Amino acid sequence: MMDAVWSNWFRPVNKTILDVLRGVPVFEGLSDRELKKVERYMVTRKFVDGEYVFSQREPGAGMYIVLVGRVRIQMESSPERAKELTTLGEGDFFGEMALLDESARSASAVAATEKLEVLSFFRGDLLKLVQEYPDIASRVLWNIGVVLSERLRKNNELYFETCKRIPPQ
Repeated sequence: MMDAVWSNWFRPVNKTILDVLRGVPVFEGLSDRELKKVERYMVTRKFVDGEYVFSQREPGAGMYIVLVGRVRIQMESSPERAKELTTLGEGDFFGEMALLDESARSASAVAATEKLEVLSFFRGDLLKLVQEYPDIASRVLWNIGVVLSERLRKNNELYFETCKRIPPQ
């Protein structure tokens, strides 16, 4: 199921980490040489079904790209009550707002398959990229802005459609 707000719309079939990065809009427009520099900052992490990648309300640290498996993005009003926003699969990415600030996470990310493997890219790594390769970092930051703008625009459309269905009081 493709989700208009969360999905990576241009996802190719990926084989290597470089292939994965090529398919993520946050890294769009970077050459292979530049992507290899970014790749040095990536860390692979593994989770099992039901394990939290991160929890809602904890400080954001970085973004993640799904390599293997699926991850559920959910909002929680309490530990027992969660509302699923979407499920993401291979090539999709999430948590990119944390690259810009350390605000509390707006949702939780939970492994939704027996095996979940993600690439992680942390805010500190982006700051190192700014220091070492400012031209690359500026394009990454620009792309994050584009992704967030598109997601906000789609959320606004969904909100408007929802409001139209609610009868006036």
